[in-house]
Amino acid sequence: AFKCRSYEKQKRDSVLFEGFVIGAISIPIGIISGLLGIYVTFMYINTSFSETLGLTEEFRVVVTPALLVLSSVISFVTILISAYIPARRASRISAIDAIRQIEDIKLSRKKVKTSKLVRKIFGLEAEIGLKNVKRNKKRYIATVFSLVVSIVLFLTMSFFTANMKKSIMITQGNINFDIVITSNQLSNEKLQSFASFDYVTDWTISEELLVETLFDYEELPSYYQESLEIYDGRNVKDQYLFSVLLTSLDEESFRNYAEEIGMNLKEGEEEQTAVLIDKINYIDHDTNKFVEAKAHDMKAGEEILLYNSVNDEEEDNELRAEYLSSLTIGKITTELPTGGQFLSYGVLNLIISEKAFEQIPNKGESQNLSLYLNSSNPKETQEAIENIGDTRIHVYNLEEDRHQLEQIISFMSIFTYGFIILISLIAIANIINTISTSITLRTKEFGMLRSVGMTPKGFNKMVNYESIFYGIKSLGYGLPISILIMYGMYRSLHYTFSYQFELPWMSILFVIFMIFLIVGITMFYSTRKIKKQNIIESLKQENI
Repeated sequence: AFKCRSYEKQKRDSVLFEGFVIGAISIPIGIISGLLGIYVTFMYINTSFSETLGLTEEFRVVVTPALLVLSSVISFVTILISAYIPARRASRISAIDAIRQIEDIKLSRKKVKTSKLVRKIFGLEAEIGLKNVKRNKKRYIATVFSLVVSIVLFLTMSFFTANMKKSIMITQGNINFDIVITSNQLSNEKLQSFASFDYVTDWTISEELLVETLFDYEELPSYYQESLEIYDGRNVKDQYLFSVLLTSLDEESFRNYAEEIGMNLKEGEEEQTAVLIDKINYIDHDTNKFVEAKAHDMKAGEEILLYNSVNDEEEDNELRAEYLSSLTIGKITTELPTGGQFLSYGVLNLIISEKAFEQIPNKGESQNLSLYLNSSNPKETQEAIENIGDTRIHVYNLEEDRHQLEQIISFMSIFTYGFIILISLIAIANIINTISTSITLRTKEFGMLRSVGMTPKGFNKMVNYESIFYGIKSLGYGLPISILIMYGMYRSLHYTFSYQFELPWMSILFVIFMIFLIVGITMFYSTRKIKKQNIIESLKQENI
């Protein structure tokens, strides 16, 4: 009995000592790596974001002894627990059983039972692969759990970052130009001359006119119908006036924009065709939410009639609609032209050509013209324009505001994606270790399969199917959990921002690809060495 207890204690102490050695090596390396990582991050922030964040002092690394001790203790306790469990298990197994590894896998027919359809559809190799996955339950669960953690972390953090970007865009607007020059005194040709300045890469001349159209109550957007229950709308003979902002683009810019959004224009069609920007951003003052909504439920090909609203003095100043013109909706899109912005509540945003704008009668004197510029050096371009000293123009450089917005988003992304990468690397390391160990411990089994006639092609098929089963199982858990968490994030942001819930399909496709790639590569490299081994040597192997 004494010898038995001594044997058990030796094995337990051996495993615990191994854990202690691992901790003594890994904990200092981890602390140094962490401090070095945060030091590099702070250096990057100080050089790239100090102006954006309005920092008067630089970020610097401060080493707190108490924090280092706490981190070391937590890491050491984690290693101790991780080592104690297998040590206790190992101490209860006899030496012969440990060599033969008969306790590693306990099977029953029910546990490894597979559907007959698996063999009929995919073949014997798939059935063997599925049985292997089921019988190595602990390693299988550990691998799937690590994959699920990676999936959930990547998708949820990507969704969070994308939604924060969207929230900022809703509050700040979509700016797709660097400089805007406005004037109500210069002609179109004179304003266009500023587009020839150095560094200008793209330009658009725009002119705006606010008119109205008429809708029946049923044709009004739902958000506008709700507002009519509180506020009276302006109506003309049982129809409601609805504001329309016409934004004209010069002919070249309009045709380029039409091509970008996939609208095919035939010769002469630009004089009657309009593009409807089907998205608005506004603040709902009743709920204090930033709302993103559809502008209207109109369809491409519908005609929209344009009016001026006037007060008829002969009819006791009763509101009357004076017909101006009509336009056909050629395309409905959420893509803005250069200089375009999403409008607010209760206004239709129509983009038309300069020719269509000229066809509208009774629009009054020359409207306010705007020249939108994109420049490779906005600061130099602005200074060159202002040095002319023309007091009839107003120059605004929005590149600085946009740059600040992009810097804020990048600042957020550094920490979120840094966290994702760190945790994912830990999970991937666990996956590689678990699968590699599992494959190595099955050397004798693979030798037996080869001895009874399994060809190299069949062996590859079996391993590939095991990889597929790992991937499908992890995605089967990871994707639904991720979607639930993403929807929870959306609902929490919904208290302040109102927009439609959209799944990040590109991120989901990327995750699916990476999961199968990681598992596939790990299985490939783990089995490559086994394939080269002699069958007899594989069968003789009892311990690794």
